[in-house]
Order: sequence, then structure tokens, then C-alpha cells
Amino acid sequence: MFGRKGLGATSAAQAMPPLVRPSVRSPALSDSLIAIGQQQGHVSTIEHAKISGEFFFQLLYDQMSQRGDAVGIENFVGLLASAGGVACIATALCEYEILRTGPHDDNLLLEQEVGGHSYFIGDLPGRYLYGFESSLLDIALLWAMKHGAQIEHDFLHEPVRHVMNTVGTPQFGIPRLPEANKPNALPLDLAECAWPQAELAFDSVGLAIEWRPAALGFAIGKAIDTSAQALDPFILAKIAVEHAVPMASIDPSRFMDRLEQLRTHS
Repeated sequence: MFGRKGLGATSAAQAMPPLVRPSVRSPALSDSLIAIGQQQGHVSTIEHAKISGEFFFQLLYDQMSQRGDAVGIENFVGLLASAGGVACIATALCEYEILRTGPHDDNLLLEQEVGGHSYFIGDLPGRYLYGFESSLLDIALLWAMKHGAQIEHDFLHEPVRHVMNTVGTPQFGIPRLPEANKPNALPLDLAECAWPQAELAFDSVGLAIEWRPAALGFAIGKAIDTSAQALDPFILAKIAVEHAVPMASIDPSRFMDRLEQLRTHS
């Protein structure tokens, strides 16, 4: 089913200055998680998240295999994980719109605007990225562990620290992977391709916004499960982490034009 690599290269991510403390509304947001769910009749269950993730897995795989070539597993996992990182911050921003109207911890969401774009850290995006059983990476990495990957406590925490320490430097968003296992595009470029497609797919199946990181976690897990014989599952897990973590700090509004184009032509 999967081969090795096989996706055209694209441009490098731009460097950005250091992140600082202020927190403001992102132009990517709708009114609130609750309002969106009520207006669009979204389904909010882990079962529907799993089905939706498998649906997007197949949709993306079919797109990449149209020419009859083997789909490169590094690129496939990179696409899913980059989209998953953006899904984490997009969901966190939506939730913050609800929480910010009442008493809340200042560390929920911290923002810095640089060069017309915002970058975020904080407890909210972290919750959707990792740290509880329905988060993006907690779901995805179960499959790598199932196939024998030895994933220790610092496997996630060190990349998070690295992203925080490299914001504003040329190292931000550059996956630290063996050269042979690097996808052919950077996480920012992969996210621009995959996250709007994921949003459109999840809209079409009525998946609640708060379950979209989980759905992409299930999609990554299925990719690891399907390809564990083609590539070391520990490397697959590392690809997922190195792409999802930096993308969970960028502003999804930069991809909204692409999302609107897809909606117009869907």
C-alpha cells in the first residue's frame, strides 16, 4: 500500500521573531464551539471522530495514488500530522473564545504577532496536541507502540520545548529527522495542503470541531498501523511528532483563503 516518499518538494518555512505574552482573538475563528455545533448539527463522539479520521485517511490516500505510484509513507504521515497540529490550535482558539469571557488562567493561550501572522503556545493547544487520551498524538502514537516502538516520557515533551525555544529562529518548523526519512516538504507547506482538505472533509461528515484533532490522530494511527512493515514505527512516530508540534503553534487564519477556495469548488 505504501512506498517511500514520492511528493514534490516545496518552499522552506520562514523564520520568525521570539514569542511573547499577549493573547487576542484570531481572525480564523467562528463565534464559539457551542454555536458552531448547534448551527451545523455536528456530531460530538469519539466513535464519529474515528470514522471521520478513517474517511479522511482514505480520501487523502486516493488523491495521492491517482497516478498509480506508491504513496510515500513519510509524506503521508507528514501531511496528516501537519494538518493535525493546525487542527489542535484551531480547536483551542475556538474554545478560548468561550473561556475568555469568564475567569480563566492567563496561560491558556499566549500569542505573538510577527510579520502579519500570529503564533501561539499555552495549555489549550497542548491539551488537544497531547496529554489526555483523546488528544492527537496520544491517539496516534498508540499504533506505533502497538508495533513495538519504545516511546518514553520525554518523546513528546522535548519536541514541545524545542519548538518554544526555536520560535523566531531558522530552526523553527524544521523536522529533526534522518535525511532519508524527511518528507519532501516542510510542515508549513504540508499543512497548507492538508488542513483545509481535512476541514472540508470533516464539515461534510458533520464532525464537531473539538473532535477534529482526535480524528486526525486516528488517521495518523491508521497510517502507522498500515505501514509499520515498510518503515520502523518509531521513525513514523517521530515524523508525526516533528510535524504536528510546530504546526500546533501557528495561526490557522493563514490557510483560510485556501479553505474558502476548496469550499467554493467542492
